[in-house]
Amino acid sequence: MHTGPQPQYPLTQQQQPSASGGRGTALLIGGIAFAIVFLLIVGGTVGYLVLRPGGTGGGVASPSTDTTAPEDPEATDPEATDPSESPTPTDVEEERCWSPDSQERTSSNPSGKLRGGGLQFIPPSIYDGRSSPMGLSHANDTQGAQALVEDTWYSTIAVGAVEWQPGIEYPGAEVASQKIVDCFFYASIWGEAKGRSLDDEITEPVTISGMPGYRTTAVVNFSSSPLEKTSATELVVVVIDTPQGPSVFVTETAVGVTEHEQAADEAYESLTGYS
Repeated sequence: MHTGPQPQYPLTQQQQPSASGGRGTALLIGGIAFAIVFLLIVGGTVGYLVLRPGGTGGGVASPSTDTTAPEDPEATDPEATDPSESPTPTDVEEERCWSPDSQERTSSNPSGKLRGGGLQFIPPSIYDGRSSPMGLSHANDTQGAQALVEDTWYSTIAVGAVEWQPGIEYPGAEVASQKIVDCFFYASIWGEAKGRSLDDEITEPVTISGMPGYRTTAVVNFSSSPLEKTSATELVVVVIDTPQGPSVFVTETAVGVTEHEQAADEAYESLTGYS
């Protein structure tokens, strides 16, 4: 409605506003306004549902001003391992060729035999020396017999109890026989014999007096040495599971010295356990 002076000339029919046209315009404007309000209400509701804390929508949360340090995942994760249940690490480092600091004899030799651990044998008459063998690792309660080859070189036969390094699991007779042979090869017992090689190594199961075990044989060859009667040594290591515990029988024989080779075979044939 105009509030100024009334016009002095009559309005034509075309200039007069149509009553129906005014109502349509008002309805159109009202509809548009309602739609805008409706969209604002719906949009605001959806935005709240998407961005509210804990919502399942994929919206990115606004940066937080909270400076609290994140929680330790192991402290909140129910699957985290309890340190008290973790295996305790061992500080024991396995030595390649371990031996006890000192030999301790706990066996007594019966008449006509030499005994160590749970094994005993008849020493050949030519093996008239008696002492603990040199180069024998992983063993205690040892008893040995020696026969002279030449100068300070001997063939040796011995028995003893297998003793493993504390803190290291005993690997069984097969591996034990192999390790004892290898340790003989690396031992500092060969004097001026040079250019050693460990050849023809064989490991096989054996039975002594009904007791199971393993025998490892090998030959230590020398490329040069001051010896005249031999240029190699045959090693035989037999580890047996006896009632007294794992025990070992060893021969270290000068190759080519026939009487020593035969005597070593006889000693092996006489090997038994005892009760």
